[in-house]
Amino acid sequence: MRRPQVLFSDWTPTNSAPHDENVEVYSNCQEVELFLNGRSLGAKPLKADASPRVWKVAYRPGTLKAVGRNNGRVVPLRNGRVVAMHELHTAGQPAGIVLAADHSQLTAGWNDVCRVRATIVDKHSVPVPRANDLITFNISGPGVIAAVDNADNASHEPFQAGERHAFQGRCVAFVKTGASPGKITLTASAPGLKNDSITIKALPPVSPK
Repeated sequence: MRRPQVLFSDWTPTNSAPHDENVEVYSNCQEVELFLNGRSLGAKPLKADASPRVWKVAYRPGTLKAVGRNNGRVVPLRNGRVVAMHELHTAGQPAGIVLAADHSQLTAGWNDVCRVRATIVDKHSVPVPRANDLITFNISGPGVIAAVDNADNASHEPFQAGERHAFQGRCVAFVKTGASPGKITLTASAPGLKNDSITIKALPPVSPK
C-alpha cells in the first residue's frame, strides 16, 4: 500500500491563511529551541526515547529556525553551546533553476557518474517546495545524460530521457563521460524560469599499468 507523504521540510504550506502548523524537529541535541521570525517559541529537551520534538505554531510567512544546543550537563541549556542550526524560509513564486553537482570532474570509468540536482527557486533563491515544472536538460562536450529522476515513486516518466518534472521542487540528471577529455556543460531550462548551467571536467582515460 502506498503511504501518502504527510511531512514536508518546508515553511511554505499550501494554505497561506492564518492557521496552526505542527512542527517536528528531529535532533539528538540535548536541547532544541525553535524561532519564528526571530521570536522564540520555546526550548525542549531531548526525550528519553529520542522521539521528535513537536511545537504547534501559528503560521506566519518568514523564517522558521531550529537551534540545537549541548553542554554535557542536565538540561535546561539556554546558555549551552550551539552545535546545530537549520532554517526554513517561506518561498515565493518559481523564478529560476539552480544546478548543483556532487563532484566537479569525471573519468571514463563505467561506475563514474556525476549527479546534478536541479532545484526550482524563487527570486530570492529560496527553494520552492511544491514546484513541479518540466525541466529540460541539454548537454554539450564529451558527456551524455545517462538518466534523469525526481524521487516520485508514482511517476511513470522514463529514466532515460532529457527532461523530467520536478517533484517537491527538485529533480536530478546523471551525467557520464566517454573517452575524450574536455569540459562538459549541462544546462537546465523550463518555460518562464531563468535557466542555469554547470560545468564538469572530463578527465583523460587512465592508462592501464
